[in-house]
Order: sequence, then structure tokens, then C-alpha cells
Amino acid sequence: ELDDDLLPFAVKRVIVSPTEKHLVNKLKDKPGVILAFRMPSADTDIVSGDNYGEINKMLFYIIEKVDPGSQSDEQELDHYNQLQLITSAFKLKLLDRLMGNDFCRTDNELAKAFHTEYEYQEFGGWNGLSVSFDIKDYEL
Repeated sequence: ELDDDLLPFAVKRVIVSPTEKHLVNKLKDKPGVILAFRMPSADTDIVSGDNYGEINKMLFYIIEKVDPGSQSDEQELDHYNQLQLITSAFKLKLLDRLMGNDFCRTDNELAKAFHTEYEYQEFGGWNGLSVSFDIKDYEL
């Protein structure tokens, strides 16, 4: 749950896209904070004939449309800070589920730690954060 001061930054919409390039079309000028996911790509991980799985490459964004130059330096930093708090909440929720093997109710584990980057004017004017990580799935 978000603190009262974060409510204006609550995620307004979730968008899923097969590629990052297609996110541009799906995002357009939608208002508010958006949680955008790229559908995962996967690499088969074969250790032996009965020890195999897939490494799913996950990527999501917590972003909001911002006109360049519309914020002072202080406003821009505050905006990123608010989006970072939301991103951290999502990462903690995912971490709890992945470490408990309860993600999508299958046998999964976090295979690569979260990598977080700040984004500026991505997808035609969106600022925020992106998070990439890998999930090992023991079912093909």
C-alpha cells in the first residue's frame, strides 16, 4: 500500500507489450503513472537430460509522460523520487513472491538480481525507472 503522499503517483494503468518498440504505440499520451511490461523472452537452460528449465528475461517500467523543460530541477528530482518509491514497492513485492516460489504458482526462482535504471524521455516523452531481472522457470 502507498502512503498518502504517494497516492497521486499511484499506478493508473498497466500496459503489456511484446516489444519495447510497440510500447510507443500503446502508451501514446495516456495520463498518469503507468506500469509497462515487455513480454519476457526466454532462453532454455539445460544442465542434463532431466535438469532443465528456462531463463525468462523480464523488464518493466514505472513511467509517466513529462514534457521536457516543464519541471524545475527540484521538481524533476522529486518526481523521480516518487516514482522510485513506487518502483521499490513493486520490487519488494516481486522479491517476496519469487523467494517464496509463489510466482505464477509454478516452480520459479529469481535467477538474476534486479537491475534498475532511470529513464528520461523514453518512448517519446516518458520519464521514470526501468527494472530488468531474470526468472528461472523449471517448466518449459
